[in-house]
Amino acid sequence: MSRAATGAATGAARSRAELRPTLIFATMSSLRDARSEQHNSPEQRDSPEVMHMVDLQGLHARMAKELRGAMQEVVDTSAFIQGKHVRDFEGALAQRLGDDCHVVGCGNGTDALLLALRAMGIGPGDEVIVPDFTFIATAEVVALTGATPVFADIDPRTFQLDVTSAQRAMSDQTRAVIVVHLFGQCADMDALGAWAQTHGLHVVEDNAQSLGASWFGTRVQGRAGLLGDAGTTSFFPSKNLGALGDGGAVLTRNASLAEKVRLLANHGAKQKYHHLEIGLNSRLDGLQAAFLGAKLPHFDDMIARRQKAASWYDVALGAGPGAWAGGAGDFGVVVPFREERSTHMFHQYCVLLPRETNREAVQRELQSRGIPTAVYYPTPLSSQPAFQGKGRTVEGGTPAAHEVSRRILALPMHTELTPDMVQRVVEELFRTLPTPQD
Repeated sequence: MSRAATGAATGAARSRAELRPTLIFATMSSLRDARSEQHNSPEQRDSPEVMHMVDLQGLHARMAKELRGAMQEVVDTSAFIQGKHVRDFEGALAQRLGDDCHVVGCGNGTDALLLALRAMGIGPGDEVIVPDFTFIATAEVVALTGATPVFADIDPRTFQLDVTSAQRAMSDQTRAVIVVHLFGQCADMDALGAWAQTHGLHVVEDNAQSLGASWFGTRVQGRAGLLGDAGTTSFFPSKNLGALGDGGAVLTRNASLAEKVRLLANHGAKQKYHHLEIGLNSRLDGLQAAFLGAKLPHFDDMIARRQKAASWYDVALGAGPGAWAGGAGDFGVVVPFREERSTHMFHQYCVLLPRETNREAVQRELQSRGIPTAVYYPTPLSSQPAFQGKGRTVEGGTPAAHEVSRRILALPMHTELTPDMVQRVVEELFRTLPTPQD
């Protein structure tokens, strides 16, 4: 069988590969009809030359007046560190999340995790269970407290922490588990929460990619980040609610914990020059807070746009209502699994490529055709040099994390996608993969 990705395609097989997407998209009237629902400028958004992995310019252009006004107010008032804009944003986000939420802004999402662990007293001699498939910050902060990260496996469908593996990873030194709500939807908080409660473990939710998501379980219900002892989030520019630069926050329903986090984030001081603990300099600055505060009223619309783009991908890949009967399954592509008990914010839209696919070659081929892609995450944390001798891995290893890391591919996902853009991405993806057998 020919592979454009490996450069071994024959002329006849390539002809079939070129023809197949045309047949697919000839049946996709529901996707094409969605064009009329868009509010983007056709000359900017539908140009075949314009394709972004993340389109912050397009997003910010639609709210430019509000963003500029918010930033100018910060400059005019010189409220650069803490102050009114930070308090206003923390209050507005807490009100949106509800459930007696306390929001403590800080310097970035990594600091938010570190502050949460510090506030819970996690330190040397302790172990914290983390998923092996996530960004390094999740485990990095454990090591920074002096504790030991313990790497557990993931569910190969949802990519979230697998509770059975987490249970095997537990020891007498385990004090906490960090649950990552990856790519936009919640981990299994019914199972993970019940297990953690039984064993007296702290639950920290890394909610950097799923702010605003909700869990509707039989045992646990509520907003992501407020389902355990503390949640954290990141306002890195590419996040669903992004700042001008770095920013983050700790979320909790525990007022005492929130007060402790605020203390630690401000050099361990409640009042100037009077330090109760060794803390950090990790404060959300006024400019970032004002920028975030101006974007927050648009948050529902931003998420709706992402969800709509995801539905277009589903149709184009042959997995959604009105989709072609074949599609991704015929090509060996696995579309994102939807956890029915969770809403999905679609920070990323990640597919799994067929086994044995040369992913790097696929990416190069797609890039040559103007289609950007990304890989989250190419190396499980247990295999990172930084953790050699500083962590341990659950008995039996993390085979699902390693399998997913070899096959995963993130397609462009942002608020400015159009049906034509999605169609083009999927068509070019199918052209790089082996031609399905008739």
